[in-house]
Amino acid sequence: MKNLNSPQDKDQVNLLWSRLKLGDRKGLEGIYLIFSKILFKYGLAIYPNENFIQDCIQEIFIDLWNYRKGLKQVENVKVYLLKILSNKIFKEIKKERKRGEVFSEEVKGSELHVACIETEVINYQSELIIQKKIAEAIDSLPLRQKEIILYLFFENLSYEEVSIIMDINLKSSYTLAWKAISSLKKMVADDGQIFT
Repeated sequence: MKNLNSPQDKDQVNLLWSRLKLGDRKGLEGIYLIFSKILFKYGLAIYPNENFIQDCIQEIFIDLWNYRKGLKQVENVKVYLLKILSNKIFKEIKKERKRGEVFSEEVKGSELHVACIETEVINYQSELIIQKKIAEAIDSLPLRQKEIILYLFFENLSYEEVSIIMDINLKSSYTLAWKAISSLKKMVADDGQIFT
């Protein structure tokens, strides 16, 4: 299932979700097969630690199975799972900080693989230089700003979907995106006059 936007694919996902709710393991397996790679890629973009993200995803699917009887029919399973993963990641990070364990500087040192944002945001001769500067700028954003950029530009979600996932109102999602984009423009422009 490569395109989750066709009605047939949405119907298949909804059927798998219904089967999961009824206690059919094939429903859980189907949902996992469809969404695990998307969740893994998204999770790594927030916090680039493969073991940590794999653990979070596994716990999500364990919880889905354990609490299957209480699951509601959701309009968009992908958005629902992204929201759960986002909440899980931030909850686990918070737990670690409370225990006094400081996460390493992996977030700052990691590189996001920016594929298409350059052509939409900037017109510049050297695409590789721009990619590096933008990836570094995104990495240095506060986590919530980084998260909204990932949703809007990498997952191509709407502001409405982002507000649901991030559990903020629509106006706040626009404001947060504006702050993130403004910060990115300033950081990248200060480094080389890319934005005009």
